[in-house]
Amino acid sequence: MKKFLLILCLSVCPVFAQNATPFCTSMSARVHVTALPGKPNYITKYSREEFLKKVGNDVSPYTLGLTVSKLDVHIEATPSISKQLDKYCVSLENVEIELKNVILDVYIDKKYKPSTCEYKTIKSHENYHVAVAQQALVFFKSDIEKAAAQALRGISPQIVYSTGDIQNVALRQVNIINNALKPVIAHINQKLNEKDKAIDTPEMYRKTSALCNNW
Repeated sequence: MKKFLLILCLSVCPVFAQNATPFCTSMSARVHVTALPGKPNYITKYSREEFLKKVGNDVSPYTLGLTVSKLDVHIEATPSISKQLDKYCVSLENVEIELKNVILDVYIDKKYKPSTCEYKTIKSHENYHVAVAQQALVFFKSDIEKAAAQALRGISPQIVYSTGDIQNVALRQVNIINNALKPVIAHINQKLNEKDKAIDTPEMYRKTSALCNNW
């Protein structure tokens, strides 16, 4: 996880004692996930040896270019605060989650100029990897929604007696969602890595190499 943002609005809704609804016993939070595929960043200032060393990934020996992607989430949450006598009830009202590629870098050996067959061929191949990373956001969006919704069902509203405690409680509630999403994100990144390796096969290398003469 990279980060989350708590949008704290200290507008307090009073709850009167004669209200038939028990105070601070339930929470109704809305969760919404937005997928942001991102745009690839093409990097052409390194040689193959340099970018492999820089990235440090376990890559296929058939690699001519390299796409590095990392999927992560950003969480924004709005707490709901109600008051009864000297007590404040803190719960979450709205949770916005952005699922995005925080890294989407495409490395192409600097010896190949953009006008060459080799450059265009490498770029075309790497765009397969880019498409996989971008499409994964849509494919796995429902997994993020389910994990967040399940985490929310396990969060209970909490009573505090000082406005100074409200933000800490709300942050802990958001952190529960954040921690619940970590294994999901790790699983997605693992699947993306497996998919990338499946693309870089000896057959694909031979097919790609046959398209140009000046490797």
